[in-house]
Amino acid sequence: MTAVPSPVPRPGDNRPPPDLRVALVAPSYNHDRAVGGVLAGLARYGLPVIVVNDGATDNTASVLDQWKRAGVGEARHTITHPVNMGKAAALRSGFAEAARLGFTHAATIDTDGQHDPADLRELLDASAACSSGLIIGARVREGSSAPWASRIGRLLSNRLVWLESGVSVTDSQSGMRVYPLASMPCLTGSSSRYGFETEVITLAGWLSVPVIERPIRNIYCVPGGRATHFRLCRDTFAAVGMHARLLVRALSLGPVPLNQSDQQATGTVPRRLGSWFSLRRLRRMACGDSASQERLAASIGVGLLMATLPLYGVKTVICLWISGRFRLHPLAVLGTSSLSTPPLGLVFVALSISVGGLLVHGSVPDLGGIDLGQSAQWSTVNTLIVEWLLGSVIAGAGLGLLGYSVVRALLMRPWRPRATSAGGAGS
Repeated sequence: MTAVPSPVPRPGDNRPPPDLRVALVAPSYNHDRAVGGVLAGLARYGLPVIVVNDGATDNTASVLDQWKRAGVGEARHTITHPVNMGKAAALRSGFAEAARLGFTHAATIDTDGQHDPADLRELLDASAACSSGLIIGARVREGSSAPWASRIGRLLSNRLVWLESGVSVTDSQSGMRVYPLASMPCLTGSSSRYGFETEVITLAGWLSVPVIERPIRNIYCVPGGRATHFRLCRDTFAAVGMHARLLVRALSLGPVPLNQSDQQATGTVPRRLGSWFSLRRLRRMACGDSASQERLAASIGVGLLMATLPLYGVKTVICLWISGRFRLHPLAVLGTSSLSTPPLGLVFVALSISVGGLLVHGSVPDLGGIDLGQSAQWSTVNTLIVEWLLGSVIAGAGLGLLGYSVVRALLMRPWRPRATSAGGAGS
């Protein structure tokens, strides 16, 4: 197999770096009015182009013949399916041909005119910076210019992809991407038609392949009219079935990641939960950079706040939500918040009532009549509920800030190993 090198970039050139061997793959089905313009826009990159004619019944074949004749000496390739096999099959054919020709990456673009070829530049740059990543062109939302059905479908698809894999994207259905061909044998999945582009993101999350988004334009007013081959009922039911299958698989342990990176917050549900709660992550946060150490200190601070607040019955749920929302360690938050359990928890109650009494009455309430042996804290302090609630907020915030400050100072202290001298000699 002979690799086809990319041209050496010139100043101001649109071509990617020479170590990134990219082929442009353009699947097409009955887009004879737009495909010529798309291919003309791709010429700026000076890269080989592979067009997959997916069984078109219009004038696409004639347009592609003229395109190839006009580019004598250029790397212009066409693949023709005898019948329409769907977008997934067209992409797989294009990837196989790109890999056969020795390319490392395939940049894809739809030929219906809804993508601006100029937007590929930023995606190629992102791929050069992270060659192992799946680069997605996220269409910028432009209000009502996008059909409501497309907006709702995209939103639901994005949420399901996150639930299945932990990958957070804003456009799971975009057709403008850069795929790392080395990873594609593990990422192609089994979905047909339009499900391929969504499924590949979930599989990338399971295997810890980086998924990176870059903004691209959203063109819905296409000259000559917008043409879509999306079949609302058939493709919607197919998407429902695909996500149901992926959700079932997401609940299992799942495949072993291709990229063994503990920093990845992606994977199947058990793997994500295991990574989220792992003691190794706790150690990495303690020994990591300043941002990681601050999050660990914040975990302790939030835990002390939650230990003081009287949120019995829902405290665990709130702790987990805060941990996920702000990337804290759930074990640190839950472990510290569990200090609110008796007998130590009664100290938090007494502190809260004392602080609340000072704020409301200007003096500390007489706590001598409170039976600290009572197991039900509510019956113990029901006569001082206002003081308790108000004081818990103030005391909790103070304890949380104190805990954060102390832990942060300890973690960021430059610990140095004690110097040793051989034979008692020193210098």
